[in-house]
Amino acid sequence: MTLPKEGPVPGQRRPRTLVVVADSSRASFLEFGEGSRLVAAERGDMTAAEARRPARDIVTDKPGRGFRSAGSAARHAFEPPHDVQKMQKHAFVRRLADVLDSDRADGAFERLVLVAPPRTLGELRSLLSPRVSEAVACEVAKDLTTVPPVERQRALAETLGSLPL
Repeated sequence: MTLPKEGPVPGQRRPRTLVVVADSSRASFLEFGEGSRLVAAERGDMTAAEARRPARDIVTDKPGRGFRSAGSAARHAFEPPHDVQKMQKHAFVRRLADVLDSDRADGAFERLVLVAPPRTLGELRSLLSPRVSEAVACEVAKDLTTVPPVERQRALAETLGSLPL
């Protein structure tokens, strides 16, 4: 992907932009490299394998059972109070927000582009610190985590091509 024509002024340093492509269980960090192409950032990727496992593999105990009423012989299983898989996904998004906050504090980026499915994007937006929120230059509500790298580059070029990054 190349930068748009209204990019940085010649002789002026281009702000360091971090592009995060994430969903609720994995995140890839990209930045503009030589020739204004998106390349993998030094940080590497984040994954949460536990959030990708089915709930039956995370929780090994069977739910408790109870009688419906004192006079009835029917027994029913209790539903767990929280969906364990959703809790794992929320924990991952929280960890991603914390990583972005510490990277912003360390000066790893000046502008941030978030690419995530709408639900993850909304949850991440609510968890970002004010310091990271002010650095967000663009949000793209698309799931590009499962797209092969070549197609991801093309999709990001189409989406971000019109923005002055």
